[in-house]
Amino acid sequence: MGWHALTLPMYLGDRVLFALGEAAGAVIQEDVERRLTWLVEPDSAALQHLHDQPEVTLAGNDDSYLFVPGMTRDHTVWWRVTPTPDRLITHAGLLADAFAVLRPAKGGRP
Repeated sequence: MGWHALTLPMYLGDRVLFALGEAAGAVIQEDVERRLTWLVEPDSAALQHLHDQPEVTLAGNDDSYLFVPGMTRDHTVWWRVTPTPDRLITHAGLLADAFAVLRPAKGGRP
């Protein structure tokens, strides 16, 4: 099993995370860069249309990398939602739906 990553700026990611509630899988928070990252199914068709969204970063098939934090918060990169065997990958369709409802109007941050 593998995964890809979807990253949003914190102002939008917080709202998406709230909308997902218990349906959210593990989420990494980066305090310095002010962003949230979800682990998602590789090459999910439900997310492909988001490549054109300026707020969204999708990574996995390119030469990208992702810093995965330890299980304790001792740095500025930490698990906002801790991974568990039952809560690791976020369902791509649910994540895309939450983003679609909350995304800002064209032109940037609401």
